[in-house]
Amino acid sequence: MSALKHKDEQVSERIVQPLVNVRQTDKEVILEAEMVGLNKEDISIELQDDELIIKGKPKSCEPPKGYTVIHRERCPYEYMRKFILGNMIDKEKIEAQYENGILKVTLQKVASSIPKKIEIKS
Repeated sequence: MSALKHKDEQVSERIVQPLVNVRQTDKEVILEAEMVGLNKEDISIELQDDELIIKGKPKSCEPPKGYTVIHRERCPYEYMRKFILGNMIDKEKIEAQYENGILKVTLQKVASSIPKKIEIKS
């Protein structure tokens, strides 16, 4: 008999949308997604036409040897989020970093979309 029971003992994999912040400058758009609990190798970023797809799935959610799962909410899960990129983004210049549970994707804007200052002559 377990010391603690939970009503929902059935575990099924679920897809979670990571929390995201998006900010921009004149030259780039920066997307930061919270994907806690993953290693860099657990994350994939794909570009399909105009759609940026971010996925992440931990390799293993098994309990340590000798333990039995009583209740599980954190695993198994998969992160997934999709973004439509407009024609302002240079699809050849996308960079990504992952550090401390945050995936940072930097999307460079195409040169033609960067505002240009026009000098007024007298």
